[in-house]
Amino acid sequence: MRIGMVSTLSVLLPLIYSPRPAAAQFNPASPQAVRLDESKPVGGGLRLKQVSSTPEQALDSTLVTLKEGRASQSRLSQELAHVMMRLVESNQQPPLPVVVSFTNKLTRELIGKQPNSAQTTAMRECIVEVMRRTGTSNAGLASRLQQTLIGIGIDSSKTQLVVRDFIAVREAVQGPDDSPLVKPIPLVNPR
Repeated sequence: MRIGMVSTLSVLLPLIYSPRPAAAQFNPASPQAVRLDESKPVGGGLRLKQVSSTPEQALDSTLVTLKEGRASQSRLSQELAHVMMRLVESNQQPPLPVVVSFTNKLTRELIGKQPNSAQTTAMRECIVEVMRRTGTSNAGLASRLQQTLIGIGIDSSKTQLVVRDFIAVREAVQGPDDSPLVKPIPLVNPR
């Protein structure tokens, strides 16, 4: 009995007394952000701390959990929104409600689905790229996501709802397709 109590305490005490990062030290939008206080269930009500070293690794983990359907849709949606906010590289952080609207619809359609590795990779690339200012058009990126979702077996009407919110996220990050990334230099009339 005494040995069992000692081994239980040796597991629980580090979990109870480990320091939490200060709010000022953790910026969820930072691509280098590391959450030391993320935890995952290990059974019997215990939670084991895990560290996500990069947003991309956290995204991969979330997509695997989504595929396996091991968690609630609501929790996976929140986790995906958090990871997406960590992917932002510039000052173009989209409003969280816009991202959450997208992740709610996406996770609702994907939970428990079994995309192949190419489809998972395509979805991952679309999610990473939607949060970063690039030269890719919003319509082109949305088309890639749409084709991937249809390939996974999601109904086209539901795919349209997901893609609409995906475009809203992209426009919040990069602006609409008709707005240039760089302001044009006005032509001077040589007279």
